[in-house]
Amino acid sequence: MLNNDMIGWANDNRLDNTIRYSNDGIRDIQHAAASLFTRLITYDSRYHRGTDATAFFEAYGDIVGGIGSYPVLGNPHYHQPSDLLEAINHQLITETSRTTVATLMLLASSPSRLQGVKVAGYNGNRAELTWAPAPEKNVTGYLVSYGEPARQLKVTSPRITLNGVAPNTIVRIKAVNSRGLTGWDWVRIPLKIPTDATAK
Repeated sequence: MLNNDMIGWANDNRLDNTIRYSNDGIRDIQHAAASLFTRLITYDSRYHRGTDATAFFEAYGDIVGGIGSYPVLGNPHYHQPSDLLEAINHQLITETSRTTVATLMLLASSPSRLQGVKVAGYNGNRAELTWAPAPEKNVTGYLVSYGEPARQLKVTSPRITLNGVAPNTIVRIKAVNSRGLTGWDWVRIPLKIPTDATAK
């Protein structure tokens, strides 16, 4: 869910805006979209409360991305009758709109979030995990990340065995397609005893 809000205010000549997000994957894709396809300078802020995106977060969970003016609090026209076309930077709106379109293209081209992740077995040290195959036909493998500092492995089938992993370790998994694009959102699952952990 992308929520663009108050995107046209510029307090100087820089074309910059802030990515407001709850989902790290959406944030990363928005930064990439801005860098690859536009002249927009992007910052980020883990923030969605009190915005139009709050209702979507409460209904559907961690799915929020979007762009808001930087710095919105410096906008003298914010919620004022003077918030007119003449008071906004049209080039900034153009670059922000291009970023949003590029973000949608990258999201649509990336593998979807994996489903059915389960801990098939775990004894406090050795973990076996399985998940449903990605539905996209061009998926070539899966990235599995775990531990601190994070270790990352790539497998070609929807299962993996990890050794030397402590209880409560969070395992993250996402698909990779033939173009090298990874899924936009990790699925996360904690390793717990007994072995009935479910994905979050």
